[in-house]
Amino acid sequence: MDLRWLSAPAPDVAAAMDRARRDARPHWMPTVRRLIVHVNHCLMLWYLCIVWFTLGVRIDTLQDNRVTAVDVRDIVIVTVIFLIWCGVAVLLWRWSNRPPSRRSQMASWRQTLTALANGFEPEHTRGARFRSLITTGASATYFHPRFVAAGVEFGNLRTRRAGSDDWRYLTLRLSVPVPHLILGSAKAGGISKQLPVRLDQAQRISLEGDFDRHFRVFAPEDYGTDALYLLAPDVMAALVDHAGPFNVEMIDDTVVFFAPGAADFSRAETWEAFGGLVSGAVPALARAAARYRDDRVAGQGDPVALSAFRATMADPTATWVEPRRRIDAAGRRLRLRDRRVGLPSILGAIGWYATLAFLYAVPGLFAFAGFMSIVDGH
Repeated sequence: MDLRWLSAPAPDVAAAMDRARRDARPHWMPTVRRLIVHVNHCLMLWYLCIVWFTLGVRIDTLQDNRVTAVDVRDIVIVTVIFLIWCGVAVLLWRWSNRPPSRRSQMASWRQTLTALANGFEPEHTRGARFRSLITTGASATYFHPRFVAAGVEFGNLRTRRAGSDDWRYLTLRLSVPVPHLILGSAKAGGISKQLPVRLDQAQRISLEGDFDRHFRVFAPEDYGTDALYLLAPDVMAALVDHAGPFNVEMIDDTVVFFAPGAADFSRAETWEAFGGLVSGAVPALARAAARYRDDRVAGQGDPVALSAFRATMADPTATWVEPRRRIDAAGRRLRLRDRRVGLPSILGAIGWYATLAFLYAVPGLFAFAGFMSIVDGH
């Protein structure tokens, strides 16, 4: 891969970035600065809740709505503190909206120019762009950075549920659909340790050689032979050589390589790892998938035989359209237990919004109640 921009002088990088005219980090991408602002707002609400509710109980209940000099002093003190805190909050908000540091900006420019030099276009986006274990059940998905070429994309994604998960990934679109296969990488630690999913062990299959030492393969029942076809010896060799740290999921007409943790695209090692996927693992998988068809689905004849039949047809002007490839219902999805969907997902969402209400709505209501108890004497 062309990695010259990762070590090029800073002035050259800045000049090249100016010519490229590409956008920097998107404004909607969560940052540590914005997290600090949210935490500060939450603390301000709880401060108001505690001080006004305490003063309200003291004045309205203990003192029978009599305001003393001590109460006036305390009200002035807490008000001044809050006004100063508001000024600090404004400064924090402005700080959170400032451009990234020069060092962070330079790192972003280097990775953008490296992507362009290797034929990938930087495109930041929100929302799940493909179906996969790492995008299922997420309330929000952020892709940054994201590098795209014809049929292939890779980068980092962050999913938000009750918390946040960071992943590095590569996905490609196949020319035909394939059965649902999951290859859990031994180096990555196993699917169940990274995601709240449980795969039915009855669906696990064993492949030849020492491939089982590198990946645990799961295929729908009665699709073991199909998995062996798709994971031919050359495909297994390519996966072991280039995709060892990545889990692999084949679903519908998409293949997703993924591993926990965001990748640092300002490092040459990261680009070399993804370059190995693009040049080594991806072509082998794509070739195997292009030859595959599910014989359980009627009407998917052998394309080679049908092409020969077309050539011998009496009508030379006749055209033949290859039947659209399909996968039988039994092979479209693996059986797995995913605690992020169904009732667990609903309960998780309720818990998340209840937590937000506790952090923001509850202190706001109690602060207002305490303030009104002082004002109106009730």
